Amino acid sequence: MQFTKALQHSIGWKILNTILIFLINLLIVRILGATASGHFFYSITLLSFITLIISWSMESGITYYGSNQLDSIASITIFILPWLLIQAMLTWGVLYFIPVHIGSRLSLVYIVSNLLIIYFSALYYATKTFVSINVIICVVNSIVSGGLVFIYARFGNEDEKVFELLKERLAQKKTAGVHLIDDGMQSTAFYFAELVYFGGFLLQGLALAIFFFIKNSIKFTVKGFNTSLIRKIFIYSSIAFISNLLFFLVTRIDYFFVEKYCGEIALSNYVQVSKMGQLLVLLPTIIAGVVFPYSSGAAEEAYLDKLQALCRIIGLLFLPASVIVVISGYWIFPWLFGDGFAGMYTAMLFYLPGFYCLSVVSLLAAYIAGRAMLTKNLIASGIALTFVIAGDVFLIPVWGINAAAAVSSFSYFLCMLYLLWIFKQRFGCNPKDFFMIQLKDLQLIFRKGF
Repeated sequence: MQFTKALQHSIGWKILNTILIFLINLLIVRILGATASGHFFYSITLLSFITLIISWSMESGITYYGSNQLDSIASITIFILPWLLIQAMLTWGVLYFIPVHIGSRLSLVYIVSNLLIIYFSALYYATKTFVSINVIICVVNSIVSGGLVFIYARFGNEDEKVFELLKERLAQKKTAGVHLIDDGMQSTAFYFAELVYFGGFLLQGLALAIFFFIKNSIKFTVKGFNTSLIRKIFIYSSIAFISNLLFFLVTRIDYFFVEKYCGEIALSNYVQVSKMGQLLVLLPTIIAGVVFPYSSGAAEEAYLDKLQALCRIIGLLFLPASVIVVISGYWIFPWLFGDGFAGMYTAMLFYLPGFYCLSVVSLLAAYIAGRAMLTKNLIASGIALTFVIAGDVFLIPVWGINAAAAVSSFSYFLCMLYLLWIFKQRFGCNPKDFFMIQLKDLQLIFRKGF
């Protein structure tokens, strides 16, 4: 698929999918309330971290080599399923030693399902099959949204009951080492919401895998297994893993400090600030997913001018979005999520500059990864992580979630500065070309031949 068309399809479908994801998040918060939702999403973050560790960022190697060698797709696909089986057994063992606020079975479903989604999404991107993957994801998220709407309409908000159960199980956890939330010890709404939420990931993973096998007529054969290619994927992915691990910690380790030094309400507020920020970073993330496979299979500087134009467009779109948040956030956040989320607004103001820097970083890092310069992304993440940890340790105990937001913003800014310096040194780019907005920039996405 041609670059412009791929970009248009991805943006259109991702906007629809983001609306659905936002609705899912909103319904979960409404069902659990300000007290319990923070612990729930904190647990999801912990499970996502475990998923990142176990995946070893294999999706990076799959996308890189798959987009460069399309004839290797069958061999890669054949490797994925037995590899998933091994990882599922490893996950079961890991969860035995790492108790989370969610039952072990649902935790296992979440991790394995997301591994399935990650690997097959990489195959879709490697083959530049952008429409199919987005349609499948939107359909599944529509089903999940419908299920949560029914649960909320039927049971409403059982926040106080759930919170009391959480506190009771927390006391047990300190003495008996059991999970905070388990089947039979949670509200009816919470129980069904969990089933729908985690079931959605499983359905999405299976749908992506089955459709890919059918569309590409993948058949299991011993001859189709390419050990040399798999070795290359592991080497590339190992470097990407260290970089992705550091970057995950850069964007999520503040959850740990907020959970440690702040209360349940503050944690819930901060998690939702982060999730709202993910909406602001949505467009750059979409574009980065398209830039990576195209830049990895192109001449070195074929997409450099386009990357600069896209960064300028991000700045052009981010400005009005930020103005809307500044003007309306004080009233909108409590209205959307509930009265317990009044603390979101100030933290969001501190985080807005960071979300913009993170938007630019996502594009720059995708291009650098496509050029196989993964160590540069690793160094950038290392710089940011150092400042995040230092700032969080000293400032969060005193100024709470506002300090966490400010520290993260500054760290993303340093990360962006380093990557811009790399572009200047490696490609001879003038940093201002990534920011000096031109009126014609918006036309570039829709003009044929972009």
